[in-house]
Amino acid sequence: MATIKMKKLSVIGMNDEKQALIKDLMDLGVVEVAKPEDKLQSEEWTNLVVKDGDEAAMAEFDKKISNAESALSLLDRYDGNKKPMFSARRVVTEAEYSEILGKEKEFEEEVHLLNEYGSAIADAYSKANSAEVLKLSLEPWRAYKLPIELTETACLSIRIGLMPLSTDVQEVETELEAAGLPSVVQCVNKDKEQMYVSVWYFRDDEDAALEIIKRYGFTIAPIAELEGTAEENISRAEQAIADANSERESLELKVKEMEKSRADVECYHDIMVIGRDKAFVRSRLLTTDETFTFDGWTPKFASSKVEKLLEKYTCWYELTEPDEDDDVPVRLQNKKFFAPIEFITEMYSLPNWKEVDPTSIFSIFYIIFFGIMFGDVGYGIILCVMSVYALKKNKLYEGGPYKLLKVLFYSGISSIFWGIMFGSFFGDLIPVVAKTFFGKTIVINPLWLDPAKSPMVFLVFSCGLGVIHLFVGMGIKAYEEIRAGKFLDACKDVFAWYLIVAGIILMLFGAKISSGAPGVGKIMAIVGLVAAIVLPLITNKGITKGLGIWDIYSGLTGNLSDILSYSRLLGLGLASTSIAQVFNFLASMGGKSVVGVVMFLVIGILGHTLNFGINALGAFVHSCRLQYVEFFGRFYEGEGKAFEPLSRDTKYINVIKEAK
Repeated sequence: MATIKMKKLSVIGMNDEKQALIKDLMDLGVVEVAKPEDKLQSEEWTNLVVKDGDEAAMAEFDKKISNAESALSLLDRYDGNKKPMFSARRVVTEAEYSEILGKEKEFEEEVHLLNEYGSAIADAYSKANSAEVLKLSLEPWRAYKLPIELTETACLSIRIGLMPLSTDVQEVETELEAAGLPSVVQCVNKDKEQMYVSVWYFRDDEDAALEIIKRYGFTIAPIAELEGTAEENISRAEQAIADANSERESLELKVKEMEKSRADVECYHDIMVIGRDKAFVRSRLLTTDETFTFDGWTPKFASSKVEKLLEKYTCWYELTEPDEDDDVPVRLQNKKFFAPIEFITEMYSLPNWKEVDPTSIFSIFYIIFFGIMFGDVGYGIILCVMSVYALKKNKLYEGGPYKLLKVLFYSGISSIFWGIMFGSFFGDLIPVVAKTFFGKTIVINPLWLDPAKSPMVFLVFSCGLGVIHLFVGMGIKAYEEIRAGKFLDACKDVFAWYLIVAGIILMLFGAKISSGAPGVGKIMAIVGLVAAIVLPLITNKGITKGLGIWDIYSGLTGNLSDILSYSRLLGLGLASTSIAQVFNFLASMGGKSVVGVVMFLVIGILGHTLNFGINALGAFVHSCRLQYVEFFGRFYEGEGKAFEPLSRDTKYINVIKEAK
């Protein structure tokens, strides 16, 4: 239930040991270097120190990282192998990593070569596209036999251009002749949009002739300055396209042959990331001519390791407990089973360092809720198998994808359990198959109840489970208030409402348990109401703060709304099994025949795949919603800042002390 306890670290060291100390801290991976802004706001500090950092070095590392990413992107483009959905980091030992560092220059050359290939491929594409555009623009002029560059002779002007399809070229020529402008207007080609024409007239008639033909919609053809006929230029463009494509294919083949260099490029990427991070952490150091200083955080359990490391250097250091107003970073710490479900907590917000980590508490509820809403043995088995397969196939042992798949595996186990309780295996697939194709009647009875036949029982169960969930959340709030020395606040905010809600439930439904239960419930509700009214007078120290009447009204309506929210367990649980049964019915309509078997397989597979996807997503989202809104709303503040230690935060390789 607790986050890792942190200790504040302050260090003053010698500048000539700075780089070595940063490297050792990065290798240790348990110290976060804090931003120095607080000290820089103090005039006393600004008179003594300046902010360290090398922006040029960071920019250079960022450039090299970008080059590595471009090279990897190029390899991905031409890699024919199927990529895994999730990727795991390659494990290397410290000794192997030292060898990798020695090959940095070699890796950089491979990255440079790949990026040269990438640029050359882009140029080849550009050449081919330009030639293709030119070819398309000249294609309508293929029948024009004069050189494109020939626009005039000693006496004549020659113009080629475009006219609307509706234009009568003979009419244009006649009007020019009538105006005393001898000319030849010839249609070279037509398409669905326009007409391609050539116009000849005497050079002395240039202005007058153009004025007339422009009235008919004539525009000069937008053709580049070329030499030779259209046919010759089209041939040259085709040759340019072929040459560019040949060059591109040759380059692509070279890129494919460099697939073996992928591991080298990945190593280079991570070496540059580590270098960038070292340069970045310097921006959080404050320096004088001879010394440097920084503040930071380290887990309490690792403080002895940090002390041992710092003892190797000529430095002063201090480890202290955090102050009340410190912004302490947070790292969650849960048992192996619960650790993957930290993924759900992190999607919302980390707890702040003063409050309880609810992960291990809500984990069980999350898994139960998902199972109830998915609620099918067949779907649960598929979810488990897919999760395990993805974990093994991609060799995942860490990170977000690993946590997500583990959560889905747990949820699949829960779905199998509740599917047995509800008697659902792909809905009613087994009875339908037995009756349709074998003429036999098989009845699979639920171990507990059929949600479709007992919806009210299921609704009461869902809301009852919701009351337990809410009460646990309220219990965490009481724990935090008591821990803070606010026992009366815990009584007002939590224990009084325990009595009110439990009392009302007994008043409404207690008769089914015992004839005296409603009376006990009435007493509990009255005591709770009195406490909810009186305790604010004590905790708020004065009647001017209110009698708690509004709190009672808002509390009753809020609790009722929250409890009814758990009816979604009924809704989604019914949807999953009911939709499955509908698809089974539709699939069986073809009867016992070859067509019927094909129809059953096609509709059954497509229908159940669709139902699986939609309801798995719905169960995941609504299980999260019940935690984030109803459960967290009872006690959770969040807004915690993640603990980000200086470490080798790599993407492709995982450097370990010893080989696994």
